[in-house]
Amino acid sequence: MRILLAVLGVVLIALGVVSLVQPGYAPGRAPPFGQGFSAAPSTPVVSVSGGLYFKALLKARGAGGVMYLRCFVFDRYEGGAWVYTGGGGGAAFGDGLVTVGGGLFVKGGELNLTGALMGGCVPVASPSVDGFMLGAVRVVAPGVALSADLEGLFVQALRGSPGYVAAYVARGGSAAPDERYLQVPPQLGGRLEVLAASLTAGCADASCKAGRIKQFLLANYSYDGTLDAPWPLIPPGADPVLWFLEEGRRGVCIHFASAFVLLARASGVPARLVVGYLSDGPVPAEWSTVAFSPHAWAEYYNGSGWVGVEATPGGGVPAPQLPALPPAVASLPQLPQPDTPQLPPLTGASLPGWILPAALAAAGAVAVLASLRRVVTVAVGEEVEFRSPRGFSVYVNRRLVGRAPVRVRFEKAGTYLVRVGPVVYVVRVVDYRRLAGALFLRLLRRLRLPPTVTPRELAALHPKYAEAADLFERVRFGPAASREDFERLRRAL
Repeated sequence: MRILLAVLGVVLIALGVVSLVQPGYAPGRAPPFGQGFSAAPSTPVVSVSGGLYFKALLKARGAGGVMYLRCFVFDRYEGGAWVYTGGGGGAAFGDGLVTVGGGLFVKGGELNLTGALMGGCVPVASPSVDGFMLGAVRVVAPGVALSADLEGLFVQALRGSPGYVAAYVARGGSAAPDERYLQVPPQLGGRLEVLAASLTAGCADASCKAGRIKQFLLANYSYDGTLDAPWPLIPPGADPVLWFLEEGRRGVCIHFASAFVLLARASGVPARLVVGYLSDGPVPAEWSTVAFSPHAWAEYYNGSGWVGVEATPGGGVPAPQLPALPPAVASLPQLPQPDTPQLPPLTGASLPGWILPAALAAAGAVAVLASLRRVVTVAVGEEVEFRSPRGFSVYVNRRLVGRAPVRVRFEKAGTYLVRVGPVVYVVRVVDYRRLAGALFLRLLRRLRLPPTVTPRELAALHPKYAEAADLFERVRFGPAASREDFERLRRAL
C-alpha cells in the first residue's frame, strides 16, 4: 500500500509540475448564476498554539511587490483558537465570478493554481497589506461554483477546482463593524486593557493606536521559526496569546497577528484576524513561479474602512501601492457570461530547463520518504522510544530532542511529526481521560441523569453499569489512562 501511494504521489506531483510549466485553464460549463448551490461559506478553526503549514508553489503575476493571498477572516477568540461567527447577511453565489460589495475596482493579481489551498479557499490576491484599505472584492475563476461571505470578504469553491483566478479589489466603502470585532475573552480583558492603555496613551484615533501597538510588538518580541509547530512549553491551561505577550516573547505570524488584534480591541479599536498566504518575494508583472508561505496578519477599522497591518517582524517587504482610482469611472473587468466566461488569455512562460528534472527528482525523494512513514498512537503523558535508525537526530516537529535511541514524553494531545533521519513518525497523542469523561456524560444524558452523578452512584442506580463505572474511574482518575482501558469502557457502554 505504501509503495502504491508513493507511486501515485510521484504521478500527481509530476502533473502539478507540468501544469506549472504550461499554465492554462478550461472554463467548462456550470449552472447559471445563482443556481445549483445551497452551501454557505464557512471557515476552519485556527489554533494559536499551532503553526500554519504547507507552502504553495504557484504561477502568479502581480504589481512587482509582495502579494498577499487572503483566504479566511476570523472575528472571535476563545480558548486559544479563532473562529468566524458570521453575521455578514448571507452568501453570494456565482458561476465563475463573484462580487462582494461595490466600488471602483483595480486588479489585485492573477494566479494559476495547481492544487487546493487551505480550507478550499479561492485566494483574493492583493498587494502589501500595510496602508492598504480593503473595501470590496471581485474574483473570477472560470468553471468553478463560487461562494463568498458578504462581510468577511473571503471566497470558497463550492464545486470544481480553480485553475485560473483573477482578483480585483476596491478601497474604502466598508460598512461599520459591529461588537464582534471588539470581543476579548473576559479572563484576558483586564490584563490586556492595562497594557493597551499604556501603549496608546495620548492617541486620539484608531490609526495612532494601531501604529503604537504594531511598533510595540516589532520592538519587543522576536520571530522564531522553530515555533511554527505546536508549542510544547506553554503551561497547561495558559492562554497562548497572553503567554506570548507576558512570558514567551517570541513566536510566529499567528502569535503576532493575534496579539495585535486583541490589544487593538482592548484599546477600543475594532480588529480581526486574516489567514492566507504571503509570497516569499516580490511577484513580477509577468507570469512567474512563486513560492507562497502560509501567513496570518491583522486588520483594524479606522472609521472608514478596514486597513491591513503586518505586525510580524520581517513579515513583508515594501511593495508598490495600488494605482490611483479615477474620480468617476474605473476600469472594471468585463463580466463573463455564465456559460462561457470571457477572461484575458494566459500566456505561457518559459522556465529554465533544470527546474522540471529537479522537481521530479524531489518528488521521487518525497515519495521514498513517504513510504518510510510510521503512524503511532499514544496517550497523553505516555513515553515513546525512538530507537532506529540509531545515531540520527530526532526532531519533534522542528524541535531537536536528541539522537536515537531516545525516549520522548508527550504531555499534550494533538498530532506530532517526529523525524528520525529518513524515517518520519506520525504520532497521534490522545487524551483518553477527556474522551472517557465525554462518554460518561453521554451515558448520563441517555439515562436522563444529572451530570453531577458519580460513577458509584450510577452503579447503585443501575447495577448493569457497575463494570462501566469501575472502568471509568480507572481511566479518568487512575495513575495512567491507556488505550486498552478506554476501548474496554467504550465496549461496556
